[in-house]
Amino acid sequence: MSIISKVKAVEQIFASLDKEIASLQATSGLHCIAGCGKCCFKPDIEASPLEFLPYAFHLFLTNRIEEQYDLLLTRDNSTCAIFSPMKGSLVKGSCSEYKFRGLICRLFGYSAVRDKYGKTSFITCLPLKTEAAESIAAINDSISSGGSVPMMNDYYFQIRSIDPHLGTKLMPINQALKEAMEVVMSYYAYRLPPASGKLSA
Repeated sequence: MSIISKVKAVEQIFASLDKEIASLQATSGLHCIAGCGKCCFKPDIEASPLEFLPYAFHLFLTNRIEEQYDLLLTRDNSTCAIFSPMKGSLVKGSCSEYKFRGLICRLFGYSAVRDKYGKTSFITCLPLKTEAAESIAAINDSISSGGSVPMMNDYYFQIRSIDPHLGTKLMPINQALKEAMEVVMSYYAYRLPPASGKLSA
């Protein structure tokens, strides 16, 4: 499967997830707190390279991939490289590449996990548990009644099915960004880049 085909497949999964999250938000009223980036400050966030293949491909198409790759090589901060924290704050900030954020970034706060016994538990952050307790209670009630929410397990399975190697490897998020860039740069090292009329994945 070509890089472009993989990027398109990942983007299709993201679009499906975004639609499902939008539906959940509409029915529950649950929304991230404006300006809150607390979850992005976690130093141990893990992701797979495949989640960031669309971002790496975008960097390649816009001739920024080598520049961003070099910045990653010299980065000594373990927080996500595409997160822009608010100066002086450890709980505020935003994603500089929101359109290209990874699967974990999309799922966290708006998905549930299923344990080995089939029990479904909604996963969200402490700020939302505090500020949106009623909305989360409504979601949990809906789950108990058989309602649908995005399932983390299912979306990771879909990602892995595109490329079992790149989609299964979980690693620190900046390492995942780096490996996604390496995959794209290696792929086009001896291939012509996409024609100008096919610059979008």
